[in-house]
Amino acid sequence: MTVQLIPHKPDDIIGLDIDGWIDAEDIDRIAEIIEKRLKQEDKLKIYAEVKNWSGMSLGAFIKDLRFSLQHLNDFEKEAIVSDRKWLEGLAALSNTLFSSIEVKHFTFEERDKALKWVSS
Repeated sequence: MTVQLIPHKPDDIIGLDIDGWIDAEDIDRIAEIIEKRLKQEDKLKIYAEVKNWSGMSLGAFIKDLRFSLQHLNDFEKEAIVSDRKWLEGLAALSNTLFSSIEVKHFTFEERDKALKWVSS
């Protein structure tokens, strides 16, 4: 499994540890967890630590895109923690394209700041 859940409280925050190649099964597993949480919470927040992400399969990309568009208004914030500079640009692009969710990029040195921000 490339995508692991990071246990986090409160329950409106989904914590993800992403390391390696993402396949369709990873997306299915995380989507199922998010669907269950959405039955308990109005909106969710995402905290994602991205380490050595090497990409995703076409099937994973399609499932992720479909799920994201279906639940566009179900997310409030996303904190992306990574030392990969291109993800900082992706966060800025996401803020421009999708006004319903605020996305911020943090480095691993700023992990505590990211957790505080996504929890607020």
